[in-house]
Amino acid sequence: MSFRSIAGSPLWRLWSLVIAGEAIFVLPFVLPRLFRPVMLAQWGISNTDLGLAFSAYGIVAAVAYFAGGPLADRFGPRVMMTLALLSTAACGLALWGQPSATRLLWTYAAFGVTTILLFWAPMIRATHDLARTQTQGRAFGILDAGRGLFAALLASLFSFVFASLVDDGGEADAFQAILLLAILSVAASGAMIWLGLKRPANDASDTANLGQDADAPGQSINVQAIGRVLRRRSVWLQGWIVLCAYCGYKSIDNYGIYVVDAYGASSSRAAWVTTLAFWARPIAALSAGLVADRAGRMGWLAVLFAVVAVGNGWLAIDHRPTNGPAALTLSATPVLLTLLACTAAAIYGLRGVYFAVFDDLKIPPTLVGTAAGLVSLVGFLPDIFFGPVTGWVIDRHPGITGHRMVFAGIAVMSVMGVAASLWQRRDVSDAANPLDQTSA
Repeated sequence: MSFRSIAGSPLWRLWSLVIAGEAIFVLPFVLPRLFRPVMLAQWGISNTDLGLAFSAYGIVAAVAYFAGGPLADRFGPRVMMTLALLSTAACGLALWGQPSATRLLWTYAAFGVTTILLFWAPMIRATHDLARTQTQGRAFGILDAGRGLFAALLASLFSFVFASLVDDGGEADAFQAILLLAILSVAASGAMIWLGLKRPANDASDTANLGQDADAPGQSINVQAIGRVLRRRSVWLQGWIVLCAYCGYKSIDNYGIYVVDAYGASSSRAAWVTTLAFWARPIAALSAGLVADRAGRMGWLAVLFAVVAVGNGWLAIDHRPTNGPAALTLSATPVLLTLLACTAAAIYGLRGVYFAVFDDLKIPPTLVGTAAGLVSLVGFLPDIFFGPVTGWVIDRHPGITGHRMVFAGIAVMSVMGVAASLWQRRDVSDAANPLDQTSA
């Protein structure tokens, strides 16, 4: 496979998806991760206010994941994704100055509409349509790996610009400049996706090699077809697989505080540990996608879940003292970092594969958006409950005890993911009739 093409389609078309797929989340998520203390101080809001805004986003997104699926099948990814990016940039203007807690909450609710209803399912459908059946894992692996790499580069750029400006005009002016840069980046990504997903007029590629045209709108919304997707056990089961994997993904956010509470690490070392896990994403997602296309996607999901279960199980029974942090010694560091990095890599590998299965599930291209919406509705429910539940456990059981309980819970979810993946693999092998467009 050449680096100029994937499944017969120009690589720049897939990279426009990669850039847009991460740029869409810059305003609601990347900025708070990088500049949360500055945002709280400059806007005069509390962590609770920001948490309520995230909850508003999660509630709207839960509905939008499914509702956006049929829309993606009806109008085509190019139009919807461009509209999503431009409207997200427009919503970002509401964060200018000093937004109140109420304005912040409503802005994040609007982000739930623009980033999920208008964007998520179209992105999944466009990636699916740009690859052959036998290279779905590769395409989705490149998508998630590229998004991770772009996020790291964008975060580095924002951090550099902020550090350069803060000495000249103070934090308030520096952050306003970063916010403006972020808004312009999202808007520019909208223009890129409009141009990137348009098939060139002289493109004579065989549609059998190219897949569906990501620029093409689909058929009218068919309630009967949506009902057939809803009745497919394999679609609900895939949603459960994504949910199990997403719980593991959310647990990576606890790595930093874990090494502080359990090992007495400094904040700088904790940040370094988290950064190591963060940079595992591009390599792991791409590698997992490549392997999945050769080894079988469902079986590979089961293997990755098993690695996550073992890693979290080991952390759950790690024999550190429970009555206080143990020193993060040089001898303990390689073992801990290797364990965390391998576990995180397996989790990111799951993210690179679990949306690459719609051909295996016999979902036709015209219904991929609907299926992706339903899978996402179920799979991303942890956005609503995971943070509050794990935060309560860690606060309720200080020190390493609370972290052990969280890791044990992730291990159990991963074992359930193994079982669900094997069940799905058996159903796929036994499947006789595809969900074809005629019957839908």
